[in-house]
Amino acid sequence: MKIISAAVALVFGLLIVVGIIPRLRDARELRAESASVHGTVEVTVVTVKRASPTSDLVLPGSIESLHESPIYARTTGYVERWTTDIGARVTAGELLAQIQSPEIDQQSDQAKADLGQLHANLNLAKRTVDRWALLAHDSVVTPQEVDEKQAAYDAAVANLASGEANYQRLVELQRFERVTAPFSGVVTSRSVDVGNLVTAGAGLNGTGNASARPLFTVAGTDTVRVYVNVPQSAMSLVQPGARADVLVRELPDGMFRGTVARNARALDAASRTLLTEVQIPNPKRVLLPGMYVEVRFAITNATPPLVAPANTLVIRSDGAEVAVVRPNHTVHYQKIELGRDFGDEVEVVAGLDNDAQLVVNPSDDIREGVEVRVLPTVVDTK
Repeated sequence: MKIISAAVALVFGLLIVVGIIPRLRDARELRAESASVHGTVEVTVVTVKRASPTSDLVLPGSIESLHESPIYARTTGYVERWTTDIGARVTAGELLAQIQSPEIDQQSDQAKADLGQLHANLNLAKRTVDRWALLAHDSVVTPQEVDEKQAAYDAAVANLASGEANYQRLVELQRFERVTAPFSGVVTSRSVDVGNLVTAGAGLNGTGNASARPLFTVAGTDTVRVYVNVPQSAMSLVQPGARADVLVRELPDGMFRGTVARNARALDAASRTLLTEVQIPNPKRVLLPGMYVEVRFAITNATPPLVAPANTLVIRSDGAEVAVVRPNHTVHYQKIELGRDFGDEVEVVAGLDNDAQLVVNPSDDIREGVEVRVLPTVVDTK
């Protein structure tokens, strides 16, 4: 009998245990869920500050030589010799190549000989008109005959002037047999060799033949320039005379000081940018045309905008929001308007007050109106 009573008691005990344990577990989960909903959530916050009043505007650009000119032949002939190759430093007036043009030389000799004949004709015409003027004074000849001799003299004067002009033209063509540098710089290309036939004015008439290529290209690199497209918001920074820093990362001393030389005085309607020329002194000639550079302008803003860490943003379909911890330690999701993106920080144009506290990496537990406890470690944006 005692055994039966013990067995019944054991069965009832097992039933009670099986029923109580799930209830206890459910109650524990319910309390945990209630604590997550109504309890205090611990958060890390960051205090919003204003950006530095001085910031940088960095724009990409490409270095160009201040002067660059293709050198074409101005007379027809064969290249007798060339004296400079690519990379050579030349000064203004220095010989680059010598062209042999025997036809021009012979025409010049002929024109010089013709000048002697024209001078002789002019002297004869002068003496003739003087004699006939004396004869007309004694009424030996008629005025008509004197006028004819005067006309012959005037024609001789005109013929001599024409001959001298033709001779000077040929002399100038002979001077063009010497191809010289128009300014001091570096030879960046050479497309001729000894024996090549070159034509006067090649490349100007669009013939497209081999002789239409320039003989040389010379670039002046003592001062170089960079063209950049400055946005409308910063166009006040690029007035002539303004300073700019030019960065070339590949060079040991990669920072160079430049000066705004001019701007287009009109914005591109498509991009709303202002084309600006920055000139950089290059006495050591380490800056080469074609280099990629970054041009940096210093921006001073009397009322700098607010900046917030990127990890405080909550991006939703209707825009960006941040979780603001109010003075009563409750959370409010505030819509904001973003400006420039600096990577780890973003510019806040509107929607936030100075010194607002934002939740860092807000989770799904951080809902509107929930009470939070701010951890003691505060991350400062500055």
